[in-house]
Amino acid sequence: MTAVDDRSATAAPQYLSYWAKSSTGEEHPELSADLQVDAAVVGGGIIGVTAALALAGAGLDVALVEARRIGSGASGYNTAKVSSLHATTYYKLVSSYDDEVARAYGQMNEAGLAAVRELAAEHSIECDLREKPNYTYAAGAQGRDSIREEAEVAARLGLPATFEDDLPELPVAVGGAVRFERQAEFHPLKYLHGLARAASDAGVRIHERTRVVSLDQGEPCELRTERGARVRAGHVIVATHLPIFDRGLYFARTHPERSYVMLATLRDSVPQGMYLSDESPAHSLRAVPSPAGELLMVGGESHKAGQSDATERYRSLEEWTRERFSVVSVEHRWATQDNIPNDTLPMIGRLWPFSDRVLTATGMRKWGLAMGTAAGRILADRISGRPNPWADTFDPMRLHPAAGGPSFIKENADDGARFFIDRLRRRGDAEDLAPGQGAVLGSGLGQRAVYRDEAGTMHELSARCTHLGCIVSFNNAERTWDCPCHGSRFALDGEVIEGPAVRPLPPR
Repeated sequence: MTAVDDRSATAAPQYLSYWAKSSTGEEHPELSADLQVDAAVVGGGIIGVTAALALAGAGLDVALVEARRIGSGASGYNTAKVSSLHATTYYKLVSSYDDEVARAYGQMNEAGLAAVRELAAEHSIECDLREKPNYTYAAGAQGRDSIREEAEVAARLGLPATFEDDLPELPVAVGGAVRFERQAEFHPLKYLHGLARAASDAGVRIHERTRVVSLDQGEPCELRTERGARVRAGHVIVATHLPIFDRGLYFARTHPERSYVMLATLRDSVPQGMYLSDESPAHSLRAVPSPAGELLMVGGESHKAGQSDATERYRSLEEWTRERFSVVSVEHRWATQDNIPNDTLPMIGRLWPFSDRVLTATGMRKWGLAMGTAAGRILADRISGRPNPWADTFDPMRLHPAAGGPSFIKENADDGARFFIDRLRRRGDAEDLAPGQGAVLGSGLGQRAVYRDEAGTMHELSARCTHLGCIVSFNNAERTWDCPCHGSRFALDGEVIEGPAVRPLPPR
């Protein structure tokens, strides 16, 4: 099948995800005229599409607008594990909060997993959905005690957890593992495209390549798009990964992490479970069915967005894999990005304290398939007036200074340092750039993002991120301009790839 427009996720087509290459989905028109609806959803990922379908099922007139294509963000760039086992989350939640919060977290994710199964069956979505056990394993003997504690706490909370001494199908040293039964893996874009089709059949008006740039919280709310069309709605859901509107200060309450994925052909059999190590950086494993046979997926090498050499990260991931598995060839590579909340818990509910009519969900911590499905339903329940047992626990207006304070201080101090120090750095000269290379050049207010294309032509943009003005850095693998503060990403021509920015880098 034809791949998704390469700028839907990256400016380098070789880094399209396998999911994007193998499922395109139906095209939906741009919004060209004003709309009036009961509810508007901004963002066509797992949260937005799930919420739109649920709202249409409740009898509301719904519009969904997506800046690029359905699933072009994190929903189409992930390891596609649908699970409630998230590394060693539960004993940490019990330590930072209590059993009640940890149990709510587990129940919400189990509900999201069940909802994926139900929706796939109800709408006959063929998405390679397979039930699998999921494991978090200790990469050495030193992690055994914390892994055992995770298994014990999760089992006490009512989750399908057991402790395993060994994982015989893995060619790595294991100091023990926590196992969750009845988890799942699937093809996320086949699933999401099927869900969007179901939403469209239910009456949701879906518009792609329609970027929202502003929100007026009047009565009704009004969304203005990049090309001038407006959407008026009684309720709005902002499901854009990180909210594109700065109300609520979500950019300061989370930090963006980028991580890397590859699919490889092996000489030997591919492990059939889903695995995540406890090492740093952690590594994720699972099997992926493809027309050429099963491939091994390996993910890892996480770092704060915009603050590492992407080419080196891909190289490190491949070296780790080749040291442990009989790799014949690497077939696909891509990177993904997610927002990590300072207090560990996702944020699902009001965009800011002064409006119940504008909602959001963010901070899925790289586990946004089960959790995102549950979040979409929580938001739809809130608009439809239905009670939801987890809404209060994950309300974005909560305050947990003991749990989130240290991370809040650390990450925002880092952002502040980058904001000021990057302005003082003296950069190199354009003559030093080889074809295919980019760099920030100049100093002070004159800094510019410069790229020399393969023909030798120079392309210059402002180096200031259009979100809050941090100086972008060049991603030498995907060939994008990435903000090291809050994770916005831009194509070589300045077009926004990923928010919270909504406006392109202007030419210089």
